[in-house]
Amino acid sequence: MTNNPREISGVISRVNTLGTATEALFSRLYRGLRRRAIQESRPSEPDLTDRNRQLQRAVRRRDIEIERLNAILATISEGIIMQDLEGRIIVVNAAARRLIGSRKDIWDSELGTLFNAYRDVTQVESELAPLGEPTRIQVNNMILGAQVAAVADGQGERLGTLIVLRDVTRDALSDRLKNEFVTAISHELRTPMAVIKGMSDVMMNQPPDRPPNRRFLETLSRNVDILDRMIVELLDISEMSASAFSIRRDPVNLEELIWNVVNGMTPEIKRAQLDVAVMLRDVARLQIVGDDQRLRWSLGHLLQNAVRYTEPGGHIIVTASGSDAKRVAIQVVDTGVGISKKDLPHVFERFYRGEPRTASGKLLDPRGLGQGLFVARSVAEAHGGYLTVRSEPGHGSIFTMVLPVTPPS
Repeated sequence: MTNNPREISGVISRVNTLGTATEALFSRLYRGLRRRAIQESRPSEPDLTDRNRQLQRAVRRRDIEIERLNAILATISEGIIMQDLEGRIIVVNAAARRLIGSRKDIWDSELGTLFNAYRDVTQVESELAPLGEPTRIQVNNMILGAQVAAVADGQGERLGTLIVLRDVTRDALSDRLKNEFVTAISHELRTPMAVIKGMSDVMMNQPPDRPPNRRFLETLSRNVDILDRMIVELLDISEMSASAFSIRRDPVNLEELIWNVVNGMTPEIKRAQLDVAVMLRDVARLQIVGDDQRLRWSLGHLLQNAVRYTEPGGHIIVTASGSDAKRVAIQVVDTGVGISKKDLPHVFERFYRGEPRTASGKLLDPRGLGQGLFVARSVAEAHGGYLTVRSEPGHGSIFTMVLPVTPPS
């Protein structure tokens, strides 16, 4: 939600373009309600019949104005709720009903608190004056942005309350993902940085005439490489999100690429106590044109994903075949915990972290940024191919990457 009063007024001022009503319509509506209340409180007059006719005409005029107002507000995408000074809900437009449901839901949610928060304000500076800052509330599993405003007459005397609502669930989710990303990247950076700092301190404290310890240098170099790779990956992810991702077009031997990826992850595979097999068919056809570095990165994420979500003693199979003269297919099959139906539609989304669980119900939470499968699919698509997944909780997953022999130009 914006805290700009002009935008709040803009919601109402759009009424001008939709009919003859203006912001004054709200004031007339509230004044009509007030007149009705005053008339009802006056002592009885001799001519009750005439008085009843006047009241009926006043009620009809009020009902007509409310109908006109509802018709106009129905065309506005923001939710609009209006309340008089006695606490009665006067108007709830169609957008507000879609967001909150029935009028009863208004008082059962935080909206009731918002209406009551500014009861002491009786005088404002304009006919439509924002009250307080925009806020976010949760209603019906949605995050709504809400702005409260006072409706007043020409002299600034308050006549009622208006709340403008917008669905900001996606914005709230985006904010949460950003926060989770910052936490995750900080966690990922901490390990290599701690190693580099520790080794550097040890080497700095050694006598000047002693030659550098080669094992320390190798450790430093390895962790610097990790940091460099993370930076490159983050830059590539940024390019992918900006649709500016491009690939090289060099000859790539997929047999060699697959073995390099598997052998490079041997230490991690052994620590996880897993068995990994490689099965290649039509080896002569496993030659494509593409970006060797990014394909290694993509396949590495698929294999790493299988390792992280397969329990000790499990099996992983990496297969590749030239499905025909124009395409090759690479599969990573595991006997891991699988993917739930709730998480399956989202596994390729950037920074999405699901809730994988073992057969015993234990939640797995491996380190990472939640961007591996997003990267793997983006690389496949950049080559003119695609990446699919089949999975069932408790029965493992199958990721299939299909690549054209020659990517489209």
